[in-house]
Parts: sequence; structure tokens; C-alpha cells
Amino acid sequence: MKSLPFIFLVWLVAALPVLAADGIREEAVHFKAGTSGTTLKGRLRGDQDVDYVLGAKAGQRMTVDLHTDNPQAYFNILPPGTDEAIFVGSSVGNRFTGTLPADGNYRIRVYLMRPAARRGETANYRLGIKIGGGAHAGASAPKGDFADSLAGGPDFWQVTGVPANDQLNVRRSPSAKAATIVGLPNGAVLRNHGCEIHGGQRWCRVSMQDDPGRRGWVAGRYLRESSN
Repeated sequence: MKSLPFIFLVWLVAALPVLAADGIREEAVHFKAGTSGTTLKGRLRGDQDVDYVLGAKAGQRMTVDLHTDNPQAYFNILPPGTDEAIFVGSSVGNRFTGTLPADGNYRIRVYLMRPAARRGETANYRLGIKIGGGAHAGASAPKGDFADSLAGGPDFWQVTGVPANDQLNVRRSPSAKAATIVGLPNGAVLRNHGCEIHGGQRWCRVSMQDDPGRRGWVAGRYLRESSN
């Protein structure tokens, strides 16, 4: 049986915005006939998160870009059947490109960071979404090629978002109860050695620029891609 063009691998979900059980607004994503992507415009205020929902197949390539007038606005990507993000924008940045690991509905969650949400800030944004075809419908995701926030990421992180007069603890193991190796201020640059989920939280293994042999674990929510 011949494979359908990849633009038909994105199927329709509910046409109208709905409110999810957790209060997050959901909106279906539709591509116009003959296209492989779309650009959506929106506005956030406070804790008004939005999930953009679209269906895709394993092996397809997806690219998502967020452009916003508020630097505290980000997006996460949640795969089918779980709330564990495969991409965390606040740690990696506002662009994702990767090969999708499973068939089903993906959620692109646009949100404001908690401090900005609590202040009632707003964010106007444009969200670009593109889906590319795999080798054939239902293809398995290529092993080792899934550039998400756990398996991939930048070469270097920069510490950010640590409260004033505080430091980010570098720990011996990925746990808030593990012994502290050193404390780092906002702006410190660290080499990325990969991230993992432990205890429902994202932890990243890092090393010091001035002492590459000195490694430890830090909470991923305090890291952002560094330009170094």
C-alpha cells in the first residue's frame, strides 16, 4: 500500500477550544490543505496556559518556534499519554526540532514562568509549527536521533532564575537531598553532560568550565542555553 503524503499524517482533533480538566485551555491545530505547517497567534495573561494539540506519527520531524514580547514566555512539548515533557523551553530555549517517538496527539504547552504569572504579566506570541514526513507512515523513531531536552540539548548551560541572595546547588547525585558540591550564582556557565528525570523533576549533569573534571547535578529548571 502506498504511503500517504506526510501532510495527511496530521489528523484533526476537536475543532473548538476546550478547557482541560486542569484548567489549561486546549486548541486544536489544523494545517491548510497542501501545507506542512502553520503559524498561530495568541496572548497569555498570568497563569492562562494554552495547549495546542495535534496528531502526528512516529518518525516524523517536528519543528516548533515561539516568538514573544515577554522573555518569561516559553513552551513545553508533551508526548502522547503522559504529562512528562520531552522538551522544556525554559531550560533549552524557544525552538525545538526533533524526530517524534510515538503515534498520537502531542501537546505544545505555552506558558509564563511562575514569577511572571504571579505578577499577572502578559505575553503576545506567534507559534510556528511544522511537521515533516518520515520514511513511511508508522515508521519507528530513529534511535539516538531524538534531540529533546533529555537526550540532546546545548553544549553549555547558563544558570538563570535563582532567587536574589541565593545560589544554585551543584549536588553529588540527582536529588535535592544529595550533598552539595558547590553553589553557583546566576550567570555561571556550565558544560552539559545530559539530563534525566528523577523524582518527577528534571536534573542535568554538568561540569565546571574552569575545572572540567568536577561534575555534579543541578535542577534543570534553573538552566538556560548559553551562547558560549
